[in-house]
Amino acid sequence: MVRRAYVMASLEQYFALLINFTVLVIMARILTPGEIGEAVTGLAIAVVAFSAREFVTPEFLIQRNTVDAEALRTALTLQVAVSAVIAAALVALSGLVARFYAAPDLSFFLLLAAAAGLAESLAQPVIALLRREMGFGALACIRTAVSLTTALVTIALAILGFGPISFAWGMLAGSITLAMLAVACSPFPAAAIFRPGLARWREVLAFGLFKGAALVVERIHETVPQLILGRIASMTSVALYNRSNALCGIPDRIIMSAFHSMAFPALASRVREGRDIEKTYLGVLAYLSVLYWPGAALISLLAPSIVGIVLGPQWAQAVPVVRVLALAAVFWLPVIVTGPLLLALGRNRDAFLASLVSRCFAAGILCAASLYGVMAMALSQFVSLPLQMLVALVFVHRHVRFSLLGLLTALMPSAVVTGFSLAGPVVLLALPGHSDAGLPGFCAAILLAGIGWLIGLLATRHPFLVELHILFAAGRDHARRLRRFLVASGA
Repeated sequence: MVRRAYVMASLEQYFALLINFTVLVIMARILTPGEIGEAVTGLAIAVVAFSAREFVTPEFLIQRNTVDAEALRTALTLQVAVSAVIAAALVALSGLVARFYAAPDLSFFLLLAAAAGLAESLAQPVIALLRREMGFGALACIRTAVSLTTALVTIALAILGFGPISFAWGMLAGSITLAMLAVACSPFPAAAIFRPGLARWREVLAFGLFKGAALVVERIHETVPQLILGRIASMTSVALYNRSNALCGIPDRIIMSAFHSMAFPALASRVREGRDIEKTYLGVLAYLSVLYWPGAALISLLAPSIVGIVLGPQWAQAVPVVRVLALAAVFWLPVIVTGPLLLALGRNRDAFLASLVSRCFAAGILCAASLYGVMAMALSQFVSLPLQMLVALVFVHRHVRFSLLGLLTALMPSAVVTGFSLAGPVVLLALPGHSDAGLPGFCAAILLAGIGWLIGLLATRHPFLVELHILFAAGRDHARRLRRFLVASGA
C-alpha cells in the first residue's frame, strides 16, 4: 500500500516537474531576469501570507479514526474564513508593497494572488481527505490538470506580452481548476460539505497550532531573504537566486516532494500498526539518500551545461550559484523526514519546535547574507543547512532511539554509490573540450552517471536493490500480460 502510494505520488511529481521545467525554460527566454524577479517577489509575498491558514489546516482529518460531515464542514469553514481575511489584507496592502519595491505591477499581481488563494481554500479539505485515504491516484490526476492549466495560461499570456502578471493569471486559473476538480472528486457529496459549521473547531486549532506556526516559519525562511534581496539589490538578483534554487531543487522535486506528499499518512499508518519506527526511519534515510545525493552532486558538477540548456546564455551568472547551492543541498536530507515522522508519532509540539529552532537560525543567517548579494546567500547555506540537519536529528532522537553508528551504517552505502555515480562524468569532463559540451555532453554524462549508480548499488549491496527487483518483476508481469493480450486479440 505504501509502496503504491509512493509510486503514485512520484508519478504526480514527475508530471509536475516536467510541466514546471517546461515553464521554466520557456519563461526564461520570454521574460527578462528583472521581470521574473518581480514575479518571484509577488509569489513570495502571497506564499508567506497564505501560509497563515495552516493554523486551521484540514490535515487534522488525516489523524482522525473516522471522518464525518461535521469535521469536513468545520475544516472548510475555517479554511475559507481565514483565507478571506488574508486575501483582504493582501488587497489592502498591495499598493504599499508596490511602492516599497518601486514596481507598480505588483499591486495588481497581489490582487490576483489573493483571489487565487481564496479559490484554492475550497479544495483543501477534500485534498486532505484524499491523502487520508491514500488516494494518490486521484490526487495525481487533479494536480497534473492544475499544473497543466497554470502552465498553459502563464505561457500563453507571456507570449501575448502580459509580462510578470502572466504568472499571477496562471496561478488564479490553476486555483479555480483545483477547486472544481476537488469538489468533483470528493468522497462526500458537496451538499454535505459546503455548509458552514464549527462543531470541531477546537480539534482543528489543537492540531493546527504547531503545524501552522512551523509552516509560517518555514515560508519566512524560504522567502524573506529573497524579499530583502529584492529591496537591497535588484529584481535581477532575486531571479538569479530563485532560478538557481529551482535548478538545484530538481532532485528534491523528483524524490523528496513525492515522499513528503505521502510521508505523514504512511508513517502514521506504520505507527498505528506498531511497526519498528527506528528501522523505518533509518530505512527511509537510506532509500532517499541513494536517490537524492547523486542527483544533487551531479547538478553541481554539470551546472554550466544545465544553466545553458535550461535558462539560456543570458543566465550565465547563475552557474556558480547553482554549484554552491547543489553541494550544500546534501545536508538537507534528514530535515525533510523530521516533520512527517514527528507528526505521525503525535509529537506536534516537537515538530513545531524543530522547525522553529532550525528555521529561525537559518532565516537569520540567510537574511544577513542577503545584504551582501546572491553568492553570499548561496555560501551561507553551508552553515544554515548543516545546522538544520543537526537540529532535526536531535529532535528525532528524542523519540526514535537510533545510534550514531546505526545512522552512519544506513547512510554510508549511499555515499559510496554517489561516488560511483560521479566517477564517469568527472572523467568525461576532464577530457579536452568536454568541460561544457552542451546537450550531447550532458546526456553522455547522465548516461555514465546512471551506469555508475547501478554499479555502486551492486557493489555495496544497497537495500534499494530490493525496490529495483520489485520494479523489474512488475515490469515483466505487465509485459507478459500485454503479450498474452496481443496474442489473444490476434494482433
